[in-house]
Parts: sequence; C-alpha cells; structure tokens
Amino acid sequence: MSAKSVVISGLRARRWLVPALLTLAVAGCQNETETLEPTDTSYYQPEVGQFRIYEVSDTLWNNYVRQPQPRFQFRERVEEKFTDASGRTAYRVVRARRNSPTDAWRDDSVLVVSPSATNVLVTRNNRRTVELVYPVRTGYYWNGNAFNEQNPVDKADFHYKQVEAPFTTTSAAGQATTYPKTVTTGLRETDAEDGGEYINAFYYFRNRQVYAAGVGPVYRSRRRFIYCPPGNCVPDPTRPFTGSTRTEVLIESGR
Repeated sequence: MSAKSVVISGLRARRWLVPALLTLAVAGCQNETETLEPTDTSYYQPEVGQFRIYEVSDTLWNNYVRQPQPRFQFRERVEEKFTDASGRTAYRVVRARRNSPTDAWRDDSVLVVSPSATNVLVTRNNRRTVELVYPVRTGYYWNGNAFNEQNPVDKADFHYKQVEAPFTTTSAAGQATTYPKTVTTGLRETDAEDGGEYINAFYYFRNRQVYAAGVGPVYRSRRRFIYCPPGNCVPDPTRPFTGSTRTEVLIESGR
C-alpha cells in the first residue's frame, strides 16, 4: 500500500472515530444524573393568617447616662397574599403595637414580604431590602440594599454568621426557647473586633437577625453607639456618649 493510501485510510478512520467518540461522550453525559439537596426556604415563609408576637426592649444613652425604656410588644400578622408589580408573590404584613399584654393592639406599620426560591425581600417605609438569600451557606454575603436607592451610598453587606445552628431566646420573664435549626445574619465586620460590625474607636453599629426553620424571624437586635462627643476625647466602649439598642424576641406565634 502506498503512503498516500495509508494517509487516506487514516483520515477515513478518523472521520468515523471522532463522531463515534462524541456519540459515546454525549451518551455518557445523558446517563449521568446529579442529585442536588433541596433548598430549605422555610426560614421566612409567610402564610395568610399567620402571626408572631415579639417582646421589645429599648435602651437609650444620652450624655453617658443609660436610660432603659418601658418594654412593649409588636405583633406581625400576615393579612394578604398578592402579586406585586414585578409578578412576584408577596404578602402584606401588618405590624401592631401594645404597651402591655392587657392593652388592645394598635396598628403601627405595614411590611411587604416577598419570598422566593432564591431570596426573601422585605419592604419597609417604601424601601426594599434583601433579608435572606438561598441556599443558606456559611460566610456567604450579599448587598442588603441591592433594590433600593441606598445602594450607591451604602451597600450594607450582610452575611451568614451561623448556619443550621441551634439558638436559644430568653424572654424578660426568663422563659427560654431553643430552636434546633436557625440561621443568623449580620453586617460584615469591617475591623478586627469580636463579632462587631461597622466599628472604629468612636462609632459602633450592629444588626443581627435570627431565623428558625419552619418558624421565621425569632430574634432581632440593633445597636448603635457613639463613644465620644464632638471634639477631643478618649473613647470608652463600655461607656457610650450617645446610643440606642433594640431587641425583639419572639414569645408567641400561630395562625
């Protein structure tokens, strides 16, 4: 056989072999299946008629003086399910307040909660924020202000601090409730400080929220301190010049 005939035979063989290999490869890919864990979106899944009652504790600081405020309660009740302008399912949540368990509820504000398979959006005072992203995973962070006018000014990066961990709340009466599976969100630390967010020698701000699987938000905490008055001073984190804290603890829920 001539060299030319060998080359032609080799080319013909390749023309047959390459499609055959591709066919085998495609068949192999078609037979492979990837099993994905289902995304747990029960951390904040509203239902019409659902309600949650929170015990609220406020404390103010003014000119280095700590001023505890009277406790009160918030109730969040899901009143309506609807489709928003973007075609997304949303829930209207009415927040009511009472100063003591014997007082009547008085409507305070309205929230709109929009859950989906990828995130949970909450609108307060006409400002939409990203409360959660799915699937939850340790260390993942996102821009809480991605869908509002604050985005160019303050990205408000949140992240998951604890994922699928138990969390225990304690009411003012000492009643402890443990939730076996929760996620905790918070602002990303900007300085090396144990658990702090947006902190420097003169200013501190923290925002934490805890969501329990199958329950929803069970704990919220916000702290904002200014350690020094305008001018020269030596900041002392144990003695704020001005500031405020608010803690909301779930004490009852149902339908």
